[in-house]
Amino acid sequence: MVKEHPIQKRNMAIGMLKGGMTQSCVSKEIGANIRTIRRWWENHMKGIALDNTPGRGRNKSLPKIAKIIISKSLNKKQQSTRKLTQRLKRNGITVSHMTVQRYLKTTIGAKSYKRPLMPRLSPKQKENRLTFCKERLKWTVEDWRRVLFSDESPFEVFHTRNRQNDRIWTRDRTSITPHQKVKFPSKLHVWGLMSYTALSDLHIIPQGRTVTTEYYIE
Repeated sequence: MVKEHPIQKRNMAIGMLKGGMTQSCVSKEIGANIRTIRRWWENHMKGIALDNTPGRGRNKSLPKIAKIIISKSLNKKQQSTRKLTQRLKRNGITVSHMTVQRYLKTTIGAKSYKRPLMPRLSPKQKENRLTFCKERLKWTVEDWRRVLFSDESPFEVFHTRNRQNDRIWTRDRTSITPHQKVKFPSKLHVWGLMSYTALSDLHIIPQGRTVTTEYYIE
């Protein structure tokens, strides 16, 4: 949804810019997006009025043809609401992705999911995995207790936090302690194994060493 700013605020922003303030400072001062400030200034320099244009904004309701396109794309195309919005636009239907999202959620009853990830396997790898499973299909618990499982993994010494998830609630932004970031963090590559009864010690793989079959045997 497009946020409308009163004409008084727009004129105030132009006055601040004329007074020498930067667009970034004006954006923070009046609470408007910097791209909005930039557009107001460009329009002002072109002599375009800052008033709202009649009929401005996207439709909040979907026509019948749009609903048909969205419904057919739900399972076949597997597209995001933004891509669906672009597809509708190519068909002459201009709506926001939030309108499409609201229709999918409230009318169709669909939910949004992240696309799952899976390893890319060659036909030979798939065949080997299937053979491995078939050969052990009738294994008992006692059989699996005699198996050793091993794996290796890299760990960043100075791990960068997810800023979106690690959000701080406070009244004053300046009171937040910054998180120090390393541009090229060091990594520690370790290997270990486990059995039914015990865990091995972690083996630190030397820096720059590639883990090959020969290295595993050594």
